[in-house]
Amino acid sequence: MIQKCCATDDKNCCCNEDFCCIDTNRIYDTSRTQDCIEGLRVILTPSGMQVLENCRSPRAKEVRVIWTQINTEEMPFNSGYYQVTIRYYFYVVLTCCVNGTSQDIEGLAISEKTVVLYGGEGNVSVFISDTNQNPCYTPNLCNTLPASNRPKVVVEVATPIPLAVSVVENCNGIPLPPEYDNIPEQISCLFDGGLDTSNCAKIAVCLTLGIFALVRIERPSQLIIPACDYCIPDTDKSPVSVTDPCSMFCNTPFPIEEFYPSVCAQNRNQ
Repeated sequence: MIQKCCATDDKNCCCNEDFCCIDTNRIYDTSRTQDCIEGLRVILTPSGMQVLENCRSPRAKEVRVIWTQINTEEMPFNSGYYQVTIRYYFYVVLTCCVNGTSQDIEGLAISEKTVVLYGGEGNVSVFISDTNQNPCYTPNLCNTLPASNRPKVVVEVATPIPLAVSVVENCNGIPLPPEYDNIPEQISCLFDGGLDTSNCAKIAVCLTLGIFALVRIERPSQLIIPACDYCIPDTDKSPVSVTDPCSMFCNTPFPIEEFYPSVCAQNRNQ
């Protein structure tokens, strides 16, 4: 492709006929979710349950997402579409007033969200060279699978908004939702004393949350984009002393051409 230079303030800048190929992730589909989750069960630590039994009006002090499990499955009768199931793990701090004293108790809430996104078709294996790797190295193929260009899902979630907290009677042992089965150890270890999942208490805490999230599905892609110049810092943020004999050197323009020679024939002739 012929590159054409044009008159700009930057002599290294070429017109839009100059293109380059980059390797990046291309977004195939996105979803914006705004959910109000009601009756979200909160499981507490054993010590937190003892505090709750003496406090019937807790309030939410803090709620944040500490982890998500994202499961992506191809839809069998809709080629190119994927069903994405997102399991949110919420760290919850409740404030209870007991005998005129404020006490904070910790708990965990879990919720699932399902969306359908288009991620395109095709699946190839991807192998990447490693210059630091021994040329005689052979990977353990029994435990290592090659990378692929299958789509991946990215979830961005804002800080959840606690809307309401309620204490409900649990005399008949209201069963916990299936999401609370087999809580990962990496989650349980965040709570001192573990989490009380016995569901034997006479009361339970339910939470109403507002959640804003963005979900996108993307694939590795090679794209051609218009390019003007290399993206490098154009200022030096180092402090300069006027009494320093090197101050003149610090004011010398950075020799960009030495590091990134111009790709335009016109500039090379100047």
